[in-house]
Amino acid sequence: MWRMRLDSITGCLAIEIRDADVLLTSFYTLDTASHTLKQLQLPQAKAWWQGLEDATHGFLYLHGYGNRQLGQHKGIIAISQVTGKQVWETKELAFYGVDSPGLLAYNPEQPEAALQVLHPTTGKATGITRTQQEAAAEVAKYNQIRYQNCIYPTLYLEGEDHFNTVQFFLKQEFEIEVVKAIDYAETDSCLLVSFYTLEPDGKLQNELAVFNLKGDLQLKVTLGTALTGIGSDTFFIFKHNLYFIQNKDILQVFRLLV
Repeated sequence: MWRMRLDSITGCLAIEIRDADVLLTSFYTLDTASHTLKQLQLPQAKAWWQGLEDATHGFLYLHGYGNRQLGQHKGIIAISQVTGKQVWETKELAFYGVDSPGLLAYNPEQPEAALQVLHPTTGKATGITRTQQEAAAEVAKYNQIRYQNCIYPTLYLEGEDHFNTVQFFLKQEFEIEVVKAIDYAETDSCLLVSFYTLEPDGKLQNELAVFNLKGDLQLKVTLGTALTGIGSDTFFIFKHNLYFIQNKDILQVFRLLV
């Protein structure tokens, strides 16, 4: 699994899966209420040169590539979550983010120019533009609204005060030495920590632990082994369900007690 994006309004989880051995990319939607998985029937000849940008307003938004050697994103394709069919496409603009009026898009050939706001269901320009500073602020503000039913962890890097505090707690609990980084989140009923330890060969193992508010361990799973680097957002919570990827290819969902 390469990337996941959640449409918190429709409850649709968009998933991008890339297989570098055969140069194939597949896109799926998961209904988080019914746990129904559906593959989008897109032309495989083009799929390797497409990627998932976001999911919102009932659509998946995919990107193409301008400069493939540099990985420059160019083009936006809107796919209906319901039908799996393409609804609109713009080939010259690139996706930047989402704010309340619609999608923010920019011209990759003129990255310093003002960003346009596109209507999310038609792709047509709304006439609204944003400076780069305005665009960053609007996306951050709208994310607080669109993800109000979600909890994403905070990343603490080694050496930071919060990292040291959680590292000490985990050392007391598991008699381990946590390194590199910690993903940390809290709910009304539990604490969640994703952390890394060193394997004998110097590579990393990533584990996830869930504790109740008394500090009692409720769940401990290994997310990955033989890792060469750290990640971020290694889990998220949506409507009291915990989502995480195990071994890069298994999506696990657990119900958290409330």
